[in-house]
Amino acid sequence: MTEKILEVKDLEFSFDTYAGEVHAIRGVSFHINRSESLAIVGESGCGKSVTVQSIMRLVPSPPGRLKGGKIFYFGKDITNYSDRQMEKLRGKEMSMIFQDPMTSLNPTMRIGRQISEGIKKHEKISPDEARKRSINLLKEVGISDPERNIMRYPHMYSGGMRQRVMIAIALACNPKILFADEPTTSLDVTTQAQILEVMNHLKQEFEMAIVLITHNLGIVARFAERISVMYAGKIVETGKTNDIFYDPRHPYTWGLLNSVPAVGKKRTEKLPTIKGTPPDLFMPPKGCAFYDRCEYRMKVCKENDPPERMIGEGHYASCWLLDERAPGIKPYVVKRHAGESSGKGVM
Repeated sequence: MTEKILEVKDLEFSFDTYAGEVHAIRGVSFHINRSESLAIVGESGCGKSVTVQSIMRLVPSPPGRLKGGKIFYFGKDITNYSDRQMEKLRGKEMSMIFQDPMTSLNPTMRIGRQISEGIKKHEKISPDEARKRSINLLKEVGISDPERNIMRYPHMYSGGMRQRVMIAIALACNPKILFADEPTTSLDVTTQAQILEVMNHLKQEFEMAIVLITHNLGIVARFAERISVMYAGKIVETGKTNDIFYDPRHPYTWGLLNSVPAVGKKRTEKLPTIKGTPPDLFMPPKGCAFYDRCEYRMKVCKENDPPERMIGEGHYASCWLLDERAPGIKPYVVKRHAGESSGKGVM
């Protein structure tokens, strides 16, 4: 039987600013199982990073404020854990790779000290043992000559090496869940592939779950087992990777997939984009948040938020087009190459 490590139910999170309340997360629910990889995708500002940071209690309060919902870790409610209780979980049970390793790493500390810091905090271990563990971790993430490199400072590493160091720090205490927030941002394609391969190898070796935060659909196609599509602080569609890529049901998901450059595309052919801008979360819309940008919108979409509907096993979407009373639309097709297509109809 598949074991749920983390379950989030109806999470709501806001920021209190001088201009008013920003409703950053508006009823997000998802779960992740042991040894599973889940990707949360969406445009910048949709709430992906805030979701995982609020789970780990990394957002300062104020201005951040958890308004509602529940967070369960191995079935235990950790929603109202104190800072001291969360400190015992962070690093040891759940860990995070942040977006920019250059700003996340301390420029005044050697790499070895930064890796061993978390080990010594959570485990009764001697400095020599912590150093040995740090060297082994650098080996695990693919850094050569770790005995020498452990004495270096962050600025002496390349971008890819710094990202590997961030992974080593995150894995220092063998966490059950790893949150990876845009782990391949600003890296070249070759290095991106190497980093993802390292993460996938370590996932299998340590039997940990990975939540990948990204806007790059090309990455999740090879890495994730399940995908949750997020828009304006809500998850609008979730399902297995094949469901999202070959049988998507939400217009926003269609827009994201259409925006991915296709192999063999002619230079003269324009890349499709999602017109318009996301809604202002100071005043969230009453109905569907994607209404103003959706070419399939109906009157009901403006006034009523669509309920989540089950499409297949593990595949859910929130869209009024899925209602039996909705008008039929042309089948959506995933474009793979110029002159070639594959996919299934939506309605």
